[in-house]
Amino acid sequence: MKKIIIKSILLIFGILLFYACSSKNFQNKGDNPRESIEEIITKPNAFHLKLNIDSLLNSYKTKISNLDKDELVFPLDSVIESDSSRVVVIVKFINKKDVFAIDIYGNWQTQNIYFYKFGNGVWEKLKSDTFDSDILHFSFENFSTDDDFEILFLGHPNMNGNRQHTIYKYDSKENYFEKSGEFFCDKLSFDTCKSILYFEYGGSWYTPNEKSTYKWVGNKIIPIKKVSLELKKYNYKSFKQWISYYENPTQDKDTLVLKYKKTYNEKNKKLYDLWENFFDKK
Repeated sequence: MKKIIIKSILLIFGILLFYACSSKNFQNKGDNPRESIEEIITKPNAFHLKLNIDSLLNSYKTKISNLDKDELVFPLDSVIESDSSRVVVIVKFINKKDVFAIDIYGNWQTQNIYFYKFGNGVWEKLKSDTFDSDILHFSFENFSTDDDFEILFLGHPNMNGNRQHTIYKYDSKENYFEKSGEFFCDKLSFDTCKSILYFEYGGSWYTPNEKSTYKWVGNKIIPIKKVSLELKKYNYKSFKQWISYYENPTQDKDTLVLKYKKTYNEKNKKLYDLWENFFDKK
């Protein structure tokens, strides 16, 4: 799976200190896209409320004309304000022609993602999205068999390494970025030969472990089948487990149906093979 970049937007105090030092003598000028750090500190949300995103993006028109495919430009990079942050990136990641901008603004509770497309000398604001999940970093990766890259947003991992994975795909006909799928897991990968997405979730001892396969249907990612292992009783006296197997009967909708639930025993070759070699099966 080819990857362009992983961009971290985890903020550190040094970034704030850098902006504070570099903006002491800065004078605000009308609709200039940047505000002084003094305003950010003394007036909550001052920067984000006063930021003129149109002016900011338009100031990079010259840079856009020379932008190469897979090249990223950051007009705004991890500006901190109180408990929130903001990143603006301009990128040509789908083909050699289309230029997009992504404006990510939010805090640990809510993220706002604004999409823009540049064409005929102007920026067009596309459909935006908001979701209740943090964003630690993002990347542009190919999760499909076409040449178009998708956007992958990653949240903070929990104690078991599981984190939120959110994938957006650009719909050229409707001209917007569609949320293709959301996955809370520790491993997510794509097999370009089989055109299958692999999902693995490994929780604590009291939560089910899961393995799932997904495929693309249009711009959506839907499950094909799933297997899970979970304790029969959540106590320290017994470690007997259930193994549950699910399949998608329609293959074109986000629907999984339980096929069977059995007591798991590693000596049962069929059940052992189902769990250990789940991704190798057709």
